[in-house]
Amino acid sequence: MNTHDLNRTYTRRLSELLSSADGAATLAILQKLQRVSGAEPAGADGPGTPAADDTVGVWRRTDTGLVRDPDRRDEWRYWADQDDVPLPADRRRVVLLGESAARGYFFDPSHNLATLLGEALGRISGLADVDVVDLARTNATHLDLEAAARQASALAPDALVVFAGNNWHNLELTPDQLQLLAGELRTGGFGAARALFHELVVDQAARTLDALAAAARTTNTPVTLVVPEFNLADWQDERSLVCPVLPARDSRTWLELREQARTHLARGEHEQCAEAARQMLSLDGGSSHVGSRLLADALAGQSPGDAERALETAKDTVVSPFTIHSPRVLSVVQDEMRRKAAEHGFLVVDLPKLLRTADADRTPGRRFFMDYCHLSYEGLALTAASAATRLADQLGAPAVTADDLLPALTRPAPATLAVAHFLAAVHNSHYGQPVHVLRHHLDRALALDAGVSAHMENYLDYQTRSAPHWMCASFEQSARTPELARYLVVSDTRLTGKLADHDLREAIVQALEDVGIPTAKRYEDLLIAEQARTETDLLTDAAQAATFRERMGTGVGTPTAYLRAADLTSEFHLVVDEPADTALSLTWRLPAGESETDTVGIAVNGTALEPRRLGIGWQNSDLAVPAELLRRGRNVIAISWPLRAVDGDRLIEDAAATLERGTTPASFPAYGHVYACTARPLSAARG
Repeated sequence: MNTHDLNRTYTRRLSELLSSADGAATLAILQKLQRVSGAEPAGADGPGTPAADDTVGVWRRTDTGLVRDPDRRDEWRYWADQDDVPLPADRRRVVLLGESAARGYFFDPSHNLATLLGEALGRISGLADVDVVDLARTNATHLDLEAAARQASALAPDALVVFAGNNWHNLELTPDQLQLLAGELRTGGFGAARALFHELVVDQAARTLDALAAAARTTNTPVTLVVPEFNLADWQDERSLVCPVLPARDSRTWLELREQARTHLARGEHEQCAEAARQMLSLDGGSSHVGSRLLADALAGQSPGDAERALETAKDTVVSPFTIHSPRVLSVVQDEMRRKAAEHGFLVVDLPKLLRTADADRTPGRRFFMDYCHLSYEGLALTAASAATRLADQLGAPAVTADDLLPALTRPAPATLAVAHFLAAVHNSHYGQPVHVLRHHLDRALALDAGVSAHMENYLDYQTRSAPHWMCASFEQSARTPELARYLVVSDTRLTGKLADHDLREAIVQALEDVGIPTAKRYEDLLIAEQARTETDLLTDAAQAATFRERMGTGVGTPTAYLRAADLTSEFHLVVDEPADTALSLTWRLPAGESETDTVGIAVNGTALEPRRLGIGWQNSDLAVPAELLRRGRNVIAISWPLRAVDGDRLIEDAAATLERGTTPASFPAYGHVYACTARPLSAARG
């Protein structure tokens, strides 16, 4: 036998071994060992690779200022809406760096932190010759911030103001970090892995702050650092963020405790609710925010300080690499910002302290926030005025207080404020906020300017139609308003895709009706004309995804071709014209659990149909929905999945192995799988 033929045998066998899950993990570890030995991939470029010397954000430097680069047009909407930024030699300049919170988000481009800061500085004696150069960028990561700081040094700034930190948890994890997370996951579950991730975020925050200090030192530029805050009082994380997989069969026990806590809270039994919540926290090891949120609700009336601490814990607990959530600053990052500010000699605007002082020590909420981290006009004005007082000291002007400056700041026109509140209602809805929050913003918008009703009616039109936004005249009309055009960008399908945001649209209808604008009949007719079909696919985003996160294929982990139920109830929205007996067809199954089959409940508009037995293999089911259970317009079909124990140890090991292979696993268990779900009138089904 020719031994050379064995090479083919060896390579074939090696490929067979490496093609398994264990083989992929083995190969990943071998690659990591190669990295540890000092070998680096050829051509690797570090994240700190400098940009072109004449680049500042999306602008090019010229002899007289900055000119927006047409080759980067797709990025323009993230930055200040300025074609040209003059840099006169006879004026001093303050450079603002930051994220969407500094951009003013819902107020941008007409009002943002830079415009208010410039106005506040102009009110201080001796600072009339100071301009503010706005280099804040929506969606900026820590790497974007570091790059902007290096570029800003070329502008010879007299001072830097930095308002960032809400996006610093967006880390590109290295293979070594993924391996460390896998180890923590194996030994302590998702709670331990989350705690390690927070340490990694703090380490990166420290490096970013050191990089800012180094960039500022090159031009001997003083820095004012704004420490962000979060909307603790009002923000509720999405219902689909339940609890990551727990060891053994603890996931089932946790869900039972959650139901007990909710029941106690609804009955006003706050002590019992608090006890059940504490048991949840003990069981999940700090991997879920739900227990802390329930504890805060239970303690709110008796111990406000403890309730606020529970809200802080809930806010922080959500942050992990294993889920998608709204931006926020970790409490430990806030602490690191204060520590590094002292180390580097930065002046500080401490929003957590500032907002409480300005509001009689109340937990920060809707007075200062429009959503999770984006400030209201009042919050922006207070931040700008406070930053201006720090800059007065750095730029050699007389001392002033924020109270001296606030009355002099120009409040946005009522129409601008109204549009901002309308956009806040849209954004809050798509992050799963309750109806009373949506109504707060909608009612406030209408009270500020009745003309905003046109934008609300336009939204009902283009969001309800099956055609893309850009094909709708209503969208084109609203997009003429700069703030709306900047938020609802046609090319950003996350913000302009169709969702089942019926709570928002129905809140808009009711808000308009409440101020005397007849809307309900027109909206219902449009909804039926656009969405009542002979056959309705209930797995489309427009039929089942009320939020960004609930869209099919959204999230971390390996994408699936079927819907993974994130909680014990899944809801689908069926629009009908004239109610008729309807066939509901499902291809579904239960995830592997303690039994091969179990009972699944189905309800239509709150009325239960006959329960079905379902197994862990894919199953086709046809259900009859009587016409009397349906109504003209929107109908809610709810699937109630059984409470089943899962093999937590196996799922945690699978997740750890996924991390070792270099990808991020899904952390939340699925309670049911749906591959297909369609509804059609029985008359059409027979035809």
